Amino acid sequence: MKLLGIDYGEAKVGLAVGDDESRLALPYSIIKNKGRANLLKELSAVCQKEGIGKIVVGLPANTQAKGATIGEKKVKRFIKDLQSAVKLEVKAASEIFSTKQARKLTAGQKTKGRDDAVAAMVILQSYLDTRIYN
Repeated sequence: MKLLGIDYGEAKVGLAVGDDESRLALPYSIIKNKGRANLLKELSAVCQKEGIGKIVVGLPANTQAKGATIGEKKVKRFIKDLQSAVKLEVKAASEIFSTKQARKLTAGQKTKGRDDAVAAMVILQSYLDTRIYN
């Protein structure tokens, strides 16, 4: 099954694709977030075009363990809206340090502006890696 990884942001949304057979994720693209309705429409189109069967969205982890952060609440609301729009299974996965890892992976490369897609790849790859033995 093909999977879509999403690094959700209020300005832009990073995308990665992978599959559960090869267990590899690759950066796909970045979509400018021009409002919820437009974003959901664009994501639906990507899912159709790529034959996506499941979506994995990075969920900001609260490292202080004092309840949900504003960012976490926004992503959970986005996940709910996305699931209704695309009629696919949408999973939340920790995105702790995904942006930091993406910057390390792209250090010294000509990838300016692609950090969000690489962060989505990190989120999706982490999800795929945790399912190897399950």
